[in-house]
Amino acid sequence: ITGANGFIGSRLCALFLKEGFTVYAGVRKTADLSQLQGLAVQYRYGDVTDPASLPAMVTGIDYVIHNAGIVKAKSRAQFFAVNAEGTRNLLQAVAAHNPSIKRFVLVSSMAAVGPSRDGKTLTEETTPSPVTVYGQSKLAGERVCAEYVEKIPITIVRPHGVYGPGDKETLSFFQMANRRMRPLLGNTRRKMQMVHVDDVCLGVLKATIADMKSGSAYAIAENRAYTYEEMVGLLEEASGKKGIPLYVPGAVFKLIAAMSGTVARLIGKAPMLTRDKADELLGSWEVSTEKARRELGFESQISFARGARETFAWYREHDWL
Repeated sequence: ITGANGFIGSRLCALFLKEGFTVYAGVRKTADLSQLQGLAVQYRYGDVTDPASLPAMVTGIDYVIHNAGIVKAKSRAQFFAVNAEGTRNLLQAVAAHNPSIKRFVLVSSMAAVGPSRDGKTLTEETTPSPVTVYGQSKLAGERVCAEYVEKIPITIVRPHGVYGPGDKETLSFFQMANRRMRPLLGNTRRKMQMVHVDDVCLGVLKATIADMKSGSAYAIAENRAYTYEEMVGLLEEASGKKGIPLYVPGAVFKLIAAMSGTVARLIGKAPMLTRDKADELLGSWEVSTEKARRELGFESQISFARGARETFAWYREHDWL
């Protein structure tokens, strides 16, 4: 499991260990391993941007779950170096040093597809049109996989809106709810669909063990969509605090995001919020999980109401709020 020390990766390790697998945590030598403490994983060191380090990582492995990647970066080049070329480097190592592998699973993202442009539900048949550089780099990683489908059994999973205990990327939304802020961004009737990290791991597990056609892709999300306003309301309920509505028109939010991105780059930091990220957040995201249900037997287990309560409890217990 590459990126094993991160938010999703550490949970993947725990689940696969529970299911009886021998788990090798693929990490960089400089990685913070605190999230893997107490887990009976074995370590293999390597960096997807360093091809020479990868043969030793993948040799003798039955399944490779390529979860490593970056969700924010200082430049477009950095996104593509890790999310696209890093995938190529890993696949090249597998093809050359472990060609009899049982399956290679790429943890991609629905960001590689982009939000609905016509109000229709997103499916695996939707023509990809990512609106963020991150999404473009994840799509590029998927297209690298397409070059190897005849050599290696490959499955692609596309989670959307991952959240849960320990997540830093969605923390700001929980912080706002905890501060009694109820941000209503853009069109509040647009559809949203997220997925708890444990459901992502369940989807990855099922994709790993299912003998599906090489190159198959699956959307992984909660099995129902909400309006944006409904999700904000559920977040408010989970916080236990009555929020004060803060209406932010889409155009204003995009301007704020553009300024945030500019300032971050000027001070040499990877921006959390950018203009393209605002376009993604303001988009409509209703995702069909029918293919994953039909072919993998995947069914999400955790509703957003329950997941938000669990996540708030974890953040408070660990003094993140």
